[in-house]
Amino acid sequence: MGAAGIVALVAAGAGLSATAAASSPRSRTCPSASEVNTDLGVHVKAPTSKTTTYSKTCSYGGSVVPTMVTFQVDTAASFAAGENAVEKAEGVVKIKGLGQAAWATRAGGSLYVYDNGQTVKIISILVPTAKLEVLARKLI
Repeated sequence: MGAAGIVALVAAGAGLSATAAASSPRSRTCPSASEVNTDLGVHVKAPTSKTTTYSKTCSYGGSVVPTMVTFQVDTAASFAAGENAVEKAEGVVKIKGLGQAAWATRAGGSLYVYDNGQTVKIISILVPTAKLEVLARKLI
């Protein structure tokens, strides 16, 4: 059995669809620094990336707190659970018309989008949700 088959079996055991396992976030391309700079109004350097079995995180240095874009395998249930937890802690703003479900923290600086078995998470402190949404729409 190849690696893709093993990932599909593990994903099935975790309640993830074979489609989500087949379209691994690890194969996603990090947005370029120029795209991030333009969309978010920040000044970051070229990304570095870190992958795990179920995710890829792109980190952009250039400020005290790096901007990050994460692609990860997810389920609708765990995405909703994360939203509910943050809602109780600090409040969220639901974003309509972006993926199957999307929300941002009420304070701004982070946006989460669920679409077809994956979550895209964008974190860039002090960046308004509207700017995060511009980048997210390009990534979905």
